Amino acid sequence: MSLDRRRFLMLTASAAAIPALRRAGALAQDATPAASPEANPRTLYGPVKGNKEYKLAYMQVFPDNPFWQTMKDAIDSRAKEDGVTVDTFALPTASGVADQVGLMENAVTQGYDGIILGTVDAAGIVPGIQAANDAKIPVLAVDTAPAGGDYISLVQTDNVAAAEMGGNFIVEKIGGKGKVLNLQGDLANQTGQARNEGVHKAFDAHPEIQVIDQSTMWLGERGLSITENILTSDPDIVAIFAANDPPALGAVQALKAAGRSDVIVVGFDGTEAGLQAVKDGDLAADVLQFPDAMGIIGVDLMVRHLNGESIPEKVDSGSGLATKENVDQYLK
Repeated sequence: MSLDRRRFLMLTASAAAIPALRRAGALAQDATPAASPEANPRTLYGPVKGNKEYKLAYMQVFPDNPFWQTMKDAIDSRAKEDGVTVDTFALPTASGVADQVGLMENAVTQGYDGIILGTVDAAGIVPGIQAANDAKIPVLAVDTAPAGGDYISLVQTDNVAAAEMGGNFIVEKIGGKGKVLNLQGDLANQTGQARNEGVHKAFDAHPEIQVIDQSTMWLGERGLSITENILTSDPDIVAIFAANDPPALGAVQALKAAGRSDVIVVGFDGTEAGLQAVKDGDLAADVLQFPDAMGIIGVDLMVRHLNGESIPEKVDSGSGLATKENVDQYLK
């Protein structure tokens, strides 16, 4: 592996999570939670005190990823405000869903009051959810909708609408025509499927846009290598959409190495590294989601459920678009 590649991997693995401004609860004007365009989703359901000190388990995936780091920080912080405790069961990046099912079963055995679930595989995690269901331990899903089992609520970005917004930005910039590389996430994952659906809604409405689909499995290194290959096989590409920030940054590195400054790149997540790339002019835009809001809402809804209250079956935690014109508000 080259020195440049090592530096890139270190950057994407250690990039700081969402800036403190958003972690503290300031929702940008272009974010749109489902309950109300004017509402801050972080305060819609809490803080709320538990009737007792509930003990919650949080199933975290990709613990080195800034998105999931930010969600964990927000969950820990909100749990303290709500007067409950949370233990994190982190699934190492190299592990599979079978390992996470084992973690779920461990949490069930330990008798947690509730489980907040982020999962790497919507279908594969179902046995773990069913184990919790059998033990009458409520499960609340964040980011990804499980394919089965009973869960009390789902808190996530409207990934179809958010990805379509990023795709429409590209459509406008390229005048509705040209060859576009779509760096997909993991299509076995509901979130990956939704983002792919959303960006295709934008691109497929324009017959003069040719889309090249390639899966990165969410990995920056794959975004780098795929873009290197595409620049050889299809040097006439005019834009790149990435389903998350690390592959977008990988694409940027490949473009720089090839001396290409004419390709528009749009990322997805709003990590600090992604936002800095927007400010530096390396990314034309970055689709924003709010993992801190997901974590905060997840804790509040779980506490309310355990308190005996009714809660919504689904909550949109908001989305937006960072561009050169507005990115500074997210980097404060």
